[in-house]
Amino acid sequence: MSAAIAANLMTQRRFVPLLVAQSLGAFNDNFFRYAVVTMVTFGGLSMFGLDRLTLVSVAASMFTIPIFLFSAIAGRFADRFDRTRIMRFAKFAEIWLMLLVALAFILEQPLLLVVTLFLMGTQSAFFTPAKNSALPTLLQDEELVPANALLSGLLNVSVLVGIGLGTWLITQTFGPVAVGGGLVLMAIIGWLAIRQLPEAPASQPDLKLSFNFVAETLRVLGYALRAPDVLRPLLGVAWFWMLAASIVTLMPVFTASVLGANETVVLAFSAMFTIGAALGALLCGTLSGKGDALPFSIIGAIGVVIFAGDVAFYTWPRPLVPHGAELMSIDVFLADKSNWRIMIDLAMAAVSAGLFVVPLQAMAQRRAPEDKRGRLLAAGGILNAATATLGQFVLAGIAATGLAIQSAFLSISAISLVAACIIAWRLSKRWKTASDSPS
Repeated sequence: MSAAIAANLMTQRRFVPLLVAQSLGAFNDNFFRYAVVTMVTFGGLSMFGLDRLTLVSVAASMFTIPIFLFSAIAGRFADRFDRTRIMRFAKFAEIWLMLLVALAFILEQPLLLVVTLFLMGTQSAFFTPAKNSALPTLLQDEELVPANALLSGLLNVSVLVGIGLGTWLITQTFGPVAVGGGLVLMAIIGWLAIRQLPEAPASQPDLKLSFNFVAETLRVLGYALRAPDVLRPLLGVAWFWMLAASIVTLMPVFTASVLGANETVVLAFSAMFTIGAALGALLCGTLSGKGDALPFSIIGAIGVVIFAGDVAFYTWPRPLVPHGAELMSIDVFLADKSNWRIMIDLAMAAVSAGLFVVPLQAMAQRRAPEDKRGRLLAAGGILNAATATLGQFVLAGIAATGLAIQSAFLSISAISLVAACIIAWRLSKRWKTASDSPS
């Protein structure tokens, strides 16, 4: 990302309101979810007698399942209506959802919290395809990689702040009220921001709407299958979201059960991971310029293989810490220099993940034809939700079968290796085709 392109984007009304609205939405998602995760892991919140890892996985799945169910319909809306108007409506709905969340926190109703997670996932299902299909309309082709790098970078910073505040604030005596009020305030600011974004006209204003989410999902996935040049980067992005969702869900239980550490260490890990992902995204944008950024995806995938695998192998011999045992704080954890390796592994895995995803996001947006852009990019939302939900079920399966928690990191490493090999193969074919073409 050249300094000139970045500086120009950060002064543009066609980009900055979207950057602010998305970042505040990401903050709210993680502020809410990590407050719930902290209450389950460290505060004794329970529902239906489920154990900690299973309940955390179920709660996370309730956010991703509606994205899988409704993204196809949302993609049709994104081709049928002005994309900016859809985002404005979605952000307005977020205000009312955050009011419901505030009530659930104050009343300490876990079932209402889980239901609201489902509704938040539905809101996100409509916002994301509109955002992704609006970017190529609002921006020039050469701005897409820098824009996605900025969006990913600030998104990860927002995630970090949301995780930090959600983890710490909910444990205070005034926590439920403060979390609820903060969620409502951020939703209002996000709605005011997105109202400043220029129009992003519909590509097919006469398109017939469909509310049959099963048929529409199959239809949208069919579009993606018939557009392999778009599908391939979408699959890569989906893997990134599975990685992110799995680590976010896994980290509190891994920290308490394997490392014997409390929520302050969870916060430190989250900081390392989210800052690392932001740095990786910005590094990709900086180094790629206007050229082909796909080699950075290969480098990123290989990095995830190495560093996620090292977390698993390094911590495998450690016995599980009994539930209810006294947990160490961040100062005690860092005093043991053998734990620094875990911190470095998580930070470098995050940098690698940031390198991996940005070129693929821009590639999918650039390649999707205008007349089906909303629906094709909605297919990405479906794939993201499917893989993220799969990640939650893998974690629940690990808990149910008694496998070591570190098995999740090994799974992440193995699938990243497959992704690296596939991208390298595709890139080598492209280079071979280019070299064989007559000059």
